[in-house]
Amino acid sequence: MRILYTLTFTLLAISLTASEKNLEQRTSLFLNDDAIANAPVSIYVANTTTGEELFSVNPELSITPASVQKLITSATALEIMGADYSFSTKIVYKGTIQNNVLVGDLIILAGGDPSLGSPYLFDNKNEFLSQWANQIKKAGIDSISGNIIVNTSIFNDQDIPQTWIWEDLGNYFGAAAQSTALYDNTFEIVFETDNRNGGETRIIDINPEIPDLTIKNEVTASNDNRDRAYIYGSPFDSYRIIRGTLPKGRDNFSIKASVPNPALLLASKVLNILSDSSVNVGGKIQTSSLQSFKHIPDSLLLFEHHSPALSEIIKIMNHESVNLYAEHLCKHIGYLSTGDGSTETGTEVIKTFWRDKGIDTDWLFLADGSGLSRNNAFSAKVLTDILVYMSNYSSYFNDFEASIPLTGLQGTQKYYFQNSFLKGKARAKSGSMTRVRSFAGYMETQNGTPVAFSIIINNFNCGSFTMAYKMEKVIEAIYLEL
Repeated sequence: MRILYTLTFTLLAISLTASEKNLEQRTSLFLNDDAIANAPVSIYVANTTTGEELFSVNPELSITPASVQKLITSATALEIMGADYSFSTKIVYKGTIQNNVLVGDLIILAGGDPSLGSPYLFDNKNEFLSQWANQIKKAGIDSISGNIIVNTSIFNDQDIPQTWIWEDLGNYFGAAAQSTALYDNTFEIVFETDNRNGGETRIIDINPEIPDLTIKNEVTASNDNRDRAYIYGSPFDSYRIIRGTLPKGRDNFSIKASVPNPALLLASKVLNILSDSSVNVGGKIQTSSLQSFKHIPDSLLLFEHHSPALSEIIKIMNHESVNLYAEHLCKHIGYLSTGDGSTETGTEVIKTFWRDKGIDTDWLFLADGSGLSRNNAFSAKVLTDILVYMSNYSSYFNDFEASIPLTGLQGTQKYYFQNSFLKGKARAKSGSMTRVRSFAGYMETQNGTPVAFSIIINNFNCGSFTMAYKMEKVIEAIYLEL
């Protein structure tokens, strides 16, 4: 058993006051639980007004954080870009327009927008395509002799962080942050499953249709009533293998996969909408990463598409824990700050930004923007210090706070605090991956103390939701005692 709560140097380095007896007892039970006996834990709670430490367990222990890392990425994006920032996609051309014919190519200059056609943000995910077609016809173009080209030069060619694992890449949560995104870079694969355990499954629909897609289906039907299918494949490779199980006896069961080449899919969709709008296209659909396309003169600009405000994108990102948005923001932070739209540059800019604000970043290790990589590591104190900074000094705190869902009510928090007196009384971002659980956010305690808190745990020995429930009890004790 662990020896806890001494006033000298202890293994767990816990700071407590005399008024925190119940919190001490609750945390002692938590840390001595058999499921946590050998698990690294980091907890830090601070008063958001004064910055004073109120409670901590291993506050400076750097461990894998999972999706609470999105709070760091979104805070940095707001500070650097501003809440009203919008991403721009320019539609230009090369050639001339003669007698309603574009003699040349139609070019879509991708601007890093993660939101095109996102079902999170738009009721009609294809409305923007119709608007684009109308704008092209309004420019007097009834026919295009050349190609439709999507230029992807704003971000570099390393589309996924190099430390992401193979199991994640083909699934929706592992979608690559390329220079443009479409439909959150995901598509649905619809199955019909046999009525018997171990029976066959059949793919009956794919939405949207993906150019050149080939799928090898090794999924079987199962008594397990959950989605246990995993999709394997990498960016730019249109070959996918699906393995695992799906519930038996289903006529229509959908799973979500990552789009191999979003830029090519966008070009395909533009071609289709133009054809439907009676605009003939003589050439092909293509993608290009040539930098020269970015220097096409303004005189050849047909129109410019703007995304929703960054504050809206970040709200979806943190409410629904959208990895793609976080990776886009990370790369865009790098692009705006240095001209290099890469994950490596983005993470370095994020780390430098917070170091310059007085945050101790010596043990802040960032491998991506979303928290999906297991190479990410930081302590509860680093994250809480950033939350305190945003509360005290950020001009965009209201937008930042609104992006964190209410416990038990909003976004992914609907799955937590359902039977807790804290339901709707705190804002918390959760994080989860295999053997990793985390919570971080804000609340006003029962005693009226405004606090920021972070709890991160790795390598526990119980179910993920079981661990989340145990962590909820610690957060409840913080609310009652501080």
